[in-house]
Amino acid sequence: RQLAYELASHGIAVNALRAGVTDTPAARKIPGSDKLFEGAAKKNPSGRMTVPRDVAGALVALCHPEAGWVTGNVINVDGGEEISAG
Repeated sequence: RQLAYELASHGIAVNALRAGVTDTPAARKIPGSDKLFEGAAKKNPSGRMTVPRDVAGALVALCHPEAGWVTGNVINVDGGEEISAG
């Protein structure tokens, strides 16, 4: 958010993407990751886990010049995982 504030006058938008649980080589190193993955897919209202392509799609959309007014946000890219995690 601070970077978004500092860079806005230069026409630079800054956001953070918060991906849902994603099966990656790094995530597999977490003890109990299989249970984490299974639980995430069951709880997600979309019925599956986040995949890298989901995050890449959001990134590409935010890089479009027409998305330049979107700045200073943490954007969930998780198919609704965050809203059902309770």
